[in-house]
Amino acid sequence: MKNKVLAALMISAVLALTSCTGANPGDTAPERVSGGQTKVSAAASETTAAGGQKTASDAFRVTYNGVDIMLDMETAPVVKALGKDYVYTENPSCAYVGIDITYDYKALILYAQNKEGKELINTVEIRTDAVDCGGVKIGQTLDDVKKIYGDPSSTEEFGIVYVKNGIEMQFIADSNGKLIFILLTHEVAD
Repeated sequence: MKNKVLAALMISAVLALTSCTGANPGDTAPERVSGGQTKVSAAASETTAAGGQKTASDAFRVTYNGVDIMLDMETAPVVKALGKDYVYTENPSCAYVGIDITYDYKALILYAQNKEGKELINTVEIRTDAVDCGGVKIGQTLDDVKKIYGDPSSTEEFGIVYVKNGIEMQFIADSNGKLIFILLTHEVAD
């Protein structure tokens, strides 16, 4: 897990830039492809979220504007509950077969993809203290995180990572130990 924290920052940048370059503005819209879009998967047991949605383990959840968000939830009910104050992007993916979908709410970004005919959240990037991560918010310290979550699964130079049921919650801090970035994603095999 060496350099996992730096990898988390790189994942964020890659997710934001994974659309293939070289597309012409006059090209037709990308075609949705079902099945097999991802290289990583959650080995999590399924639970039922509010509204009866099947999701991966709710080991980690984030709350924004009163809406609980977990990985593998369908995006439609989450986006409907959060409102229309987002920037939507959809681009062909260079990382897998399919389309990279983002809903940028400024305080957080929801990354989604189509899987088995459903648009599911596969990563959540938290940017501000408007988002609650089980009692932890941007601006708190790594020590605050440890008080709530306990001993981390791994510790890196600028952050800590918790893994549960194939889901990772990565807490990245500045040189003073204050949280500047939180990433909820599927565990990536080393």
